[in-house]
Parts: sequence; C-alpha cells; structure tokens
Amino acid sequence: MIRYDADFVLFTYFLPAIMHDDVPRKSQRATRKGRERRDKILEVASEVFRENGFEATSMSQIAALAGGSKGTLYNYFPSKEDLLLAVLLTGAQDFTEQVLTKLDCEGDIREELKRFLLPMLRNLYSKQTAQLLRIVVSVGGHSDIGKRFMEMLDDQIWDGVQCFFAHHIERGTLRKLDPALMVEHFRCLSEGEIVLLLMGAMEPWSEEHIQSETEHILDMFLHVYQNDTAN
Repeated sequence: MIRYDADFVLFTYFLPAIMHDDVPRKSQRATRKGRERRDKILEVASEVFRENGFEATSMSQIAALAGGSKGTLYNYFPSKEDLLLAVLLTGAQDFTEQVLTKLDCEGDIREELKRFLLPMLRNLYSKQTAQLLRIVVSVGGHSDIGKRFMEMLDDQIWDGVQCFFAHHIERGTLRKLDPALMVEHFRCLSEGEIVLLLMGAMEPWSEEHIQSETEHILDMFLHVYQNDTAN
C-alpha cells in the first residue's frame, strides 16, 4: 500500500527550494546533500525500472547502483511502490513545468496549443514513457499507483488546459461549450494511439510524425470548437 499521496511526494521533493533564508547554512548543506542523494536514487530507479520492470527490480539492487545502503534507501522511500510513484511524479513534474509555461491565454490559440502539444507528444510517444507506463499497467491490478498518477496529471496539467479553454471561451475565440468536455476531446485526440505503443504494435513516434500529428490534431479540434468569427 502506498503511504504518500501525490501532493505529499511533490511537497517533500520541492521542500528545500522553499526554505527560508534564515535556515542555518549547515542545515541547508545537509538538506542539499539529501536532495542530491534523493535525485541520484530516482535517476537510478528510473533506469532500473525501465530496464527490468517492477517485479524484477529490488530495493537492494537500486541501493547498490545508487551507491548507498538499503537502509538509506528506505529512509527516503518506505517501499518499492513509493519509489516507483516518486519516479513517475518527478518525471511528470518536469514535463508539467515545461509544457504549461507554453500556454499564453492572450496569444493566438492555434500557435499556443501547438507550443503545448508538440512537447507533450514528444514525451508521451517516446520509448522512455512507454516503458514506465507499461510498468504502471503491470501493477495496476494490485496497486493504486496508476490512479494516483492520473489524478496528479489532472491536477497539474489538464486543469490548467481547462482554464486556458475557459479563457478563450470568454474571449470569443472558442465556442460557448463546456471547457471540461473540450479537454476530454483534446485528450482523446492527443492520447488516442498510446495503447498501440504500450502493446508494442507501434514504434515510438519520429519527429516528422509528431509534427504531422500535431497539425492534424489541431485541425480537428479547432474545426469543432473554434468560433467561426475567430477564423
């Protein structure tokens, strides 16, 4: 059973970045060292999980490759499930920071969505993402990692996209329809082929294919939702 929810994991990860300046330097150095150790563990764990899968990966193996003891590893992550969730959340947080900064509510909606969609598709249809998502699927029958991870994505990414759509509805750029429904349709267009990638029925997308699919997705989405007067 996972002991921490997504918000707690993210909070503990970014806590050193929001510490007050009056914290003693010795404590700051210790915290920085701990953060570096945690980053190293996550880096190693991500590689080992992707290479071996969840069941074949042991905490002892990760500890050895990270250059520490198993006891130290358990101080950071009480279980292997906690560690996998932290790997997923860390990668998703990095992606979120890159992607959501691309959305400017005052800009041209097609260009803004394109700047958002391109890096999202590059990440989503990559070999590395497919490897991690296959692990999540493999443990889905006896773990809530997938549920927690998807809830975090909703909070960190898609709620922001919904606000973006709502703003453009107010501006008159998009039709006066439910922005939550717009998000669902946009996600379906963007994530529609991920199952093929996870099943090995499709190769990771090339840059040329990503560029082509981006234009195709935007054409379909804006054909339905863009206000005629904004064309």
